[in-house]
Amino acid sequence: MRLKYLLAASLYAALAVGSLTASSPAGLGTVGGQVLDPKGKSVADARVTLQDSEGGHLQTTETNTQGHFWFPVLPEGQYSVRASDHGRVSEWRQNVWVSPGHQTDVTLHLRPQNRTSR
Repeated sequence: MRLKYLLAASLYAALAVGSLTASSPAGLGTVGGQVLDPKGKSVADARVTLQDSEGGHLQTTETNTQGHFWFPVLPEGQYSVRASDHGRVSEWRQNVWVSPGHQTDVTLHLRPQNRTSR
């Protein structure tokens, strides 16, 4: 009986890990990463914006409780990513290359927003 529960728990754990690391459909990639504050701490609920190479707004998401974000199912190409949160903003991370079947990882660092450059 104990072996049965151990096997079931192992199966559920394998399925959970597999769902976290599952790749995008063929021909598509992902951008993921983390948002950090000026002290290097992760920022929950920060807004992250993804743009295509022409500057067109594609997607917006929010970071989870560990400051992680993820943009799945992106066609191959170059993108720009930026984060903002309560008057703090990161630099645009430009030339983020997405390739099929891979995740491109980006770390964004929030800084106080310069009031003259809005």
